[in-house]
Parts: sequence; C-alpha cells; structure tokens
Amino acid sequence: MEEPMVGLRERTRNAVRTQLAEAARALFVEQGFEATTVEQIAAATGLSRRSFHRYFSSKEDVLSQWFAEMGGQIAASLAARPQRESTWLALRRSFDGLVEAMNAQPDARVMTRMMLDTPALHASHLHKYAHWRTLLADVIEQRPAEGGRTHARIAAVSLAGAALACLEAAQAEWVAEGNRRPLDELTDEAMNAVEPLGPGTNDDSRQRS
Repeated sequence: MEEPMVGLRERTRNAVRTQLAEAARALFVEQGFEATTVEQIAAATGLSRRSFHRYFSSKEDVLSQWFAEMGGQIAASLAARPQRESTWLALRRSFDGLVEAMNAQPDARVMTRMMLDTPALHASHLHKYAHWRTLLADVIEQRPAEGGRTHARIAAVSLAGAALACLEAAQAEWVAEGNRRPLDELTDEAMNAVEPLGPGTNDDSRQRS
C-alpha cells in the first residue's frame, strides 16, 4: 500500500502547485508582478503564506518552475526530430510547442512583456535561458553534423545559444507596441536572419517523426 500512497501524495502536491501557478499567473496579468504578493497568491487558492512556501520558495520561483518544465519539453521535442533534418531547422521546430501555446494564450503577450521588462525577473530570465541552452546542447551533441560527425560541445552550445537568442528577439518584437504579427512568423524571420532554415519550414515539417 505504500507505493500507491506515495503516488497519491505526489499527485496532490502537483495539483496544488498547479493551482498556485495558475492563481499567480492570473494575478500577475491583472495587477503586475511587483504589485502581487505571496499572500495574495496563497489566498486565491485558500492557502496561507506558510502553506505557499511548502510548494514555492518565492513568487519568482513560480515562474522558474514553469520555465524549467518548458525547457524539458523543448529538449524532448528536439530529440524527437529526424536525424536527417539540419540541426538549425530541428531547433526551430523544437520551439513549435512553446510558440503555438503563446500564440493561443490571450495573456501570453502580457506575461512575456512582464518577463522582459521587470528588473526583478531579469536574473530568472537569464537563468532560464542558460538552463535551456544546456538542455538543448546536450541533445545537439547527439545529432549528426556535416560529414556525419557529431557536434563538438562548443558547437552544440553555440547553436543552442544562437537559436534561443533568435527566440528572444522574436518575443521582444512580438510584444512591441502595435505589433500584431504572429510569434511563429517572427521566430522564422529571426532564425532565417542567422542561417536560412531551408526547405521544410511549412506546416508539413512539423510532424515529430
């Protein structure tokens, strides 16, 4: 009976974390990150400040946890791309899940602008990209480079960092005042500016195998 009980506790914990994250996101969008307190986030889910800290160390940690999970999903998507695909195009396609989710969420522009413009979140933003870069570089090292060789670590880190810089540039343009172009189009444009993505950038290439 011990194993089912442990699993139940973990599912319950994850459910509460999800509720807190959703409450925090709604409050961040409604009143801004700086104006939102831990007490408000906790109260929105019927918890106390002490209870909140059983799940997150701070309100910044709420966003950091989401970014860590998304980084894992992007890396998994990259690992699933066909080996015959160029690494640069595979990186672009690995962003599809994030890009499509952000395009579809009404408050995504507000959240993205907040992440880019709020000084208190700058350190988390830098840490997020460093973590994602490492995850993506680990996958890139296993992919074939030109001549059938695997990528050296420095090349893998450079490719991952360049792709993420393009994604960030696209996001900054996406939230710019008056801009209504979709994020996927902007991401294509940013990555094409560094290296042409080549054939396979249409919807047909988005299959995972």
